[in-house]
Amino acid sequence: MRIKKIISTLLSAILILTTITACSDKTETVSKTSSETPIDTNIAEPVKEIDYSKCDEILSGMSTEEKIAQKLMPTFRYFTNENGELAAVTEINSDISDLLCKHGFSGVILFAQNISTAEQTVKLINDMQTANAAADNRPQLFIGVDQEGGSITRIDFGTSFCGNMALAATGDPENAKECGSVIGSELSALGFNVDFAPVVDVNSNPSNPVIGTRSFSDNADTAAEFGSAFMQGIQSQGVSAALKHFPGHGDTSTDSHTGLPCIYKNYDELKSSDLVPFQKCADLNSDMIMTAHIQFPNIETETYTSIGTGEEITLPATLSKTIINDILRTDMNYDGVVITDAMQMDAIAENFDRLDSARLAFNAGVDILLMPMDTYSAEDFEELSQYISDIAELADNGTISMESIDSSVLRILKLKQKRGLLDTYNVDVTAKTENAKVQVGSADNRNKEWEIAKKSVTLVKNDNNVLPVKNGKTVIVTSYSDENNIVEYALQKLKDDGKISNDNITVISRDVGIDELEAEIDGSENVIALSEVGFAEEMNPYSGYGGDSSTIDTLIDYAHECGAKFTLISCDLPYDAARYQNADSILIAWSSKGTSEDSRISDGDLESYGASIPGAVYLAFSQTDSLTGKLPVDIPKLDDYYEYSSEILYQRGFGLTYPYV
Repeated sequence: MRIKKIISTLLSAILILTTITACSDKTETVSKTSSETPIDTNIAEPVKEIDYSKCDEILSGMSTEEKIAQKLMPTFRYFTNENGELAAVTEINSDISDLLCKHGFSGVILFAQNISTAEQTVKLINDMQTANAAADNRPQLFIGVDQEGGSITRIDFGTSFCGNMALAATGDPENAKECGSVIGSELSALGFNVDFAPVVDVNSNPSNPVIGTRSFSDNADTAAEFGSAFMQGIQSQGVSAALKHFPGHGDTSTDSHTGLPCIYKNYDELKSSDLVPFQKCADLNSDMIMTAHIQFPNIETETYTSIGTGEEITLPATLSKTIINDILRTDMNYDGVVITDAMQMDAIAENFDRLDSARLAFNAGVDILLMPMDTYSAEDFEELSQYISDIAELADNGTISMESIDSSVLRILKLKQKRGLLDTYNVDVTAKTENAKVQVGSADNRNKEWEIAKKSVTLVKNDNNVLPVKNGKTVIVTSYSDENNIVEYALQKLKDDGKISNDNITVISRDVGIDELEAEIDGSENVIALSEVGFAEEMNPYSGYGGDSSTIDTLIDYAHECGAKFTLISCDLPYDAARYQNADSILIAWSSKGTSEDSRISDGDLESYGASIPGAVYLAFSQTDSLTGKLPVDIPKLDDYYEYSSEILYQRGFGLTYPYV
């Protein structure tokens, strides 16, 4: 098991958001969703007029409880089976069906546990929409998923792409647009209508434990340019994009899944950095925005007594009227749907009473609460129903503003109308399934993924022109055994493309142990090793997490003792490029997604493999391909304690190419 990698991945989990273009008028201007319309990343999509009077009619006929249900988006990731064990929900049972029929929820978010094949996913979504539609004249559900690309992908048989930082490394926003368009088309084919993406946080803190390569850049303008292109690509396919995580999660050193982060920037500092990508995307008609569970004590002054610690804490952005209403709604002129990040995350659940958090969020101007509580059993469903009644009572007695409730529900309904979700649900499941099987993870889409991944690979060191690798015995050391297949794929593709004829290449995982690795390296001319750093402590050999970095140190030293040249491929956070300066050459691949399957580009439900590692390996050997990737972030030097220093080793915009280009 890849324990440390799993820990790192769990540190980057849920993500959500929702926005809509709306006005007080019954008729308003909204984005057209034609996938054939060319996208200029600085110009909003062409528009058409929509009559929203139907939304007013629906709202006027809703009870308070129906309004509250329309402002909740639960998940059914697991359900307790007859043995009392939590089992993944891949098909709905009668309890889930009854709950969806009883309450007209805003929508449902699905996770990887809910998604196994195209056929199963289409059926699950259809059954959820059908259960919801059992009540007459009810809007369809938002069906959302975190399909960011790169490290956060829930659809393992789809096209995963290389992640946001890799897209920015290509230097061309058109690649972000194409990535968003492909992801949007695959989601739509399966029945999803919301993608909780893109992450437009500015990753200004390299120690950030949860954002990292999910961000496009540590530069606000770059994040805005690529984030807006990605957003427009998604929405060109009729899928709502939900920007994450407002007003910015990029400068934190705490993960809000496990704690309550705090950022001490003032409003002027936010406006010049973190808010820039959100403003650009909002101006270009992003459908949704997701809030961050982060304290901003120099902006929000209201406090709350934590139920967990008894301490006075500043209201996080999710619950802050100053941040949601005053900044996002008023100053930024955003009247779209605002959805919270998951309310089950520790930042909220461990500090706020459940009803208090709903009251504060709704009065702050939030439209939808994502995952407000656990939904693992019929008993949980009863508790959720009571929760809806309790919030409705707060609205009826004026504790929660009914005006705010009505405004929120109207925004939600307008977005649903814009996306065709007020129409009667009627889907030919057989035809949709067949189309999804062809489209999702298609060879064409994976070839696009491959080409973009190659454009992202960035060379930051190449002493004595070690790369591209010449003929001679070469050992490629992967981080984990599930990467062996994707490296073998790259080598086979090199041979198929006539780029190499060398058969004296061995692929071996570090899992086998140092003795076997050194035995394989002995007599080699070239050693290539993959490095995966998910968080900063993994670069420190004394931290308790740095065992892998110590192994790479040993491999570099041994390779040089044997007269071999050593190439490091950074496969996750790029900051480990500063850690291994003894390597002769360093390539940055940006994403470490691997697979346990044979990774050939193929149609069907083959597990997605990620093209970043094979793309980097391919370019490490090819004598005729140029490297075009440029750093979208600064890479700082490490000090003697393996911590980031204030000195920059490789500056944003830096990237080498081979001398023959």
